[in-house]
Amino acid sequence: GDDRNIKVTYPMDLFIAEKFLQAGNESAFMSHDDLGFLHDKVIVVFGGTSGIGLEINNLALLNGAKVEIASRRHNGIDITNLKSSKDFLQSVNDKYGKIDYIINTAGLLIKKPIDLLNIEEITSLIDINYVGAVNIAIASKPYLKESRGMLLNFTSSSYTRGRAFYALYSSTNAAIVNFTQALAEEWVGDGIRINCINPERTATPMRTTNFRVEPAELLLSAEDVALVSLKALFSQKTGIVVDIRKDGR
Repeated sequence: GDDRNIKVTYPMDLFIAEKFLQAGNESAFMSHDDLGFLHDKVIVVFGGTSGIGLEINNLALLNGAKVEIASRRHNGIDITNLKSSKDFLQSVNDKYGKIDYIINTAGLLIKKPIDLLNIEEITSLIDINYVGAVNIAIASKPYLKESRGMLLNFTSSSYTRGRAFYALYSSTNAAIVNFTQALAEEWVGDGIRINCINPERTATPMRTTNFRVEPAELLLSAEDVALVSLKALFSQKTGIVVDIRKDGR
């Protein structure tokens, strides 16, 4: 008789049940509003020079965190290269003696029919959006195991259904969700939490490049997404996909 009881009859019911139960987890997951817990925490933001990553960097610094950002443009860190990611995290750990949270906001979107993508574009889309996330996770493990910290990934609302003209972006974001859930189970015994932020359409330079000018009222702000993302770091849950919607639900 409980309103959360679910009858599972068909395979699709399992998917619906999972999303329903996950939605209930999100409410508890995001119940902490005070960012004071970030004081003196060491945070690494991959892709922290633009869009959501930049806003995460700015807000974390305002709340007393020690933040190091990594990108090819900023300091030559290439997440498609495992050694580059490992060397950077080693340097951060050497500097502060710990790493509490690692956030991967790096991503690439090229809106174009798949048969018009050249091999360099195809390789970049897969390497940055997926291989880079794998490299960051592998490089992160020893530091997050030591701190019992969190790896926070980012996906896109397109992960639930492939979108025409950005098939590789959609499919790599679906892979990120699956990867997050799998690692959350794999590393739970190490005390590492791994979660994923899924914002709806967000006003970022990457989106503007691909979709041009859109009505502001239809887009999330990068600042709002950054706030929810940092709040998520406080949670002790793992394997959660946090949906951020324009209507706030």
